[in-house]
Amino acid sequence: MLAQTESITTNASLGIYTYCFTKTHISFPHTFMGIDGIHNVYRVEKNGIFAVVSNISLKEYNEESLNKNMTDVCWLSTRAKRHNEIIDFVMMHAGNYSKNHANGNMSDFANNNIEETSYNEITYLQDTDSFKEKYYIPVIPLRFCTIYKDYESLFNSIIPHKEMIISFLDYTSDKAEWSVKLFCDKTTFTNSCNRMQSNENFEHKSLLPGESYLMAKKMRKINEEIINAEIQKTLKDIYHSLSQHTDNHKLLRCIDKSIHGESQDMLMNAAFLIKWQALNDFKYSVDIWANEYKNKGLIFKITGPWPPYNFCQQL
Repeated sequence: MLAQTESITTNASLGIYTYCFTKTHISFPHTFMGIDGIHNVYRVEKNGIFAVVSNISLKEYNEESLNKNMTDVCWLSTRAKRHNEIIDFVMMHAGNYSKNHANGNMSDFANNNIEETSYNEITYLQDTDSFKEKYYIPVIPLRFCTIYKDYESLFNSIIPHKEMIISFLDYTSDKAEWSVKLFCDKTTFTNSCNRMQSNENFEHKSLLPGESYLMAKKMRKINEEIINAEIQKTLKDIYHSLSQHTDNHKLLRCIDKSIHGESQDMLMNAAFLIKWQALNDFKYSVDIWANEYKNKGLIFKITGPWPPYNFCQQL
């Protein structure tokens, strides 16, 4: 077993918080802290599989305490964010840090390579092969608060799944997850469809006032159904088109406006597993759709690269 030995503990009050698995020998800055902001992040290895871990207080992170703290939004959001940041670091930076650390060169070390493009301003990742070679490490991300009482428990959880872990890491060695979210200004989309004007042909000047009101109400309902059907058709076409450039894809639950923070409703939340060599084609396809609908009420937001959160099996 290999590890950054200065971080290993035999203290029974400390458990092992586990972030992800990888096959790559990695190193971390000594100041790189784990989820609690106290203990540093390090690696341990068994049979060629590296687990990225940090020590954690079992008093604060036992089952009873976790059940209570999971209802505290501030406690949860801060630690969940740090959990994901550590996994992102491993995927996008740890290999680069290890290489430069070994060479005594820290000039290329960066804090964040996550790319975010929104509101139809789609950009392209240049020279994706060099980017992959220099930065990318395939990982299997673990669920928030995956905690073991000791190394033996951790390794006992790895060994039965060794073949699956290695197979998935090999499968994703040239892939990363990208997210595409679609938001809709329904008023703009409705006006772009120009349905209201076409439905005016159904009105008759000879109708009595009460009949005219009922007819207008019926037409509004019909028009709303037409608009909703058009939106669903558009979303289906976009999702199908984008999926042609991917190895795997999933539709996820849309996030409520009170959570995602945008002023428009989210209509599509999709994850795509994409080979690095296909990334520019994927982004180009997003660009085409975004340009087509930029004045029609649809807003695209693409983020990545991410660890394959939505495509790996839970251990």
